[in-house]
Amino acid sequence: MLINELEMQKKEIKKKKRKIWTRNWIRKRQALGASSNFLTEVAGEDKATFKNHLRTTAEQFEQLLESVKPEIQKVDTSMRAALPARLKLQITLRYLASGCCFRTLECLYRVPKSSISKFLPAVLEAIYESLEMYIQVPKTNAEWNIIARGFDERWNFPGCCGAIDGKHVNIQQPQGSGIDFSNYKGFFGTVLMALVDSDYSFIFIDVRS
Repeated sequence: MLINELEMQKKEIKKKKRKIWTRNWIRKRQALGASSNFLTEVAGEDKATFKNHLRTTAEQFEQLLESVKPEIQKVDTSMRAALPARLKLQITLRYLASGCCFRTLECLYRVPKSSISKFLPAVLEAIYESLEMYIQVPKTNAEWNIIARGFDERWNFPGCCGAIDGKHVNIQQPQGSGIDFSNYKGFFGTVLMALVDSDYSFIFIDVRS
């Protein structure tokens, strides 16, 4: 009898409809979120602050948005409106620029951290595919000589074809990875190696080799 009663209670719990789909303060995103307020304001009044926040100018942001929008904009459903591509890109660039945790981004942009974790990989993939053509390793002696001339003229550093460095990026340990991502710094991470020219532009990037 007790088992039957417990089974009935479980069925009743499953049948209960969820009363609140979105928290009230999340619903005020359009009126009070950073996308509609802070970023809209500084894009026209304080371009330096906009660039510091997203590490890109307003003009560059619009160009990137136009490029990735077809890949990251979802269709509205009868249940709820899809997050705008503009908002997704702003959150992703802020995440890359500052390393903010999802909780901080949630409070700033009024987007649930569960939603951020879902769309972030897709936006990053779209950015990668959109910008892949801009990161090209020089293929000829003439191209390398142009880079060397830049280091010589701008930095008084003759014979230099690039500046290279590595960065340990802190990550959560992937499931089942053992010690593959452990490092001497005492945390789990992956290594980013980058090569740049005299204007700080990437000419080669490698992750985790």
